[in-house]
Amino acid sequence: MRVNEELFMKRVFTQILLCILLSFCSFSVAGTPSGPSMVIPEKSFNFQEVEEGKVVEHVFRVLNRGNEPLEIKDVNPG
Repeated sequence: MRVNEELFMKRVFTQILLCILLSFCSFSVAGTPSGPSMVIPEKSFNFQEVEEGKVVEHVFRVLNRGNEPLEIKDVNPG
């Protein structure tokens, strides 16, 4: 009876390990979009009140979460 218990535990352990590995692989594949994927964490910025004639600047981070190069070919300010 002891041999059957050990065999059962080995099978259960193997199945659990396999499930974990498959979950990790599917998450890795599903988490990475195919091609470029632009992400802009901060979509807007409020300068509040600005003195007339004063130059103001703000940097927006643009991230590529995809697996191919991201090309920005045109920008239209709002």
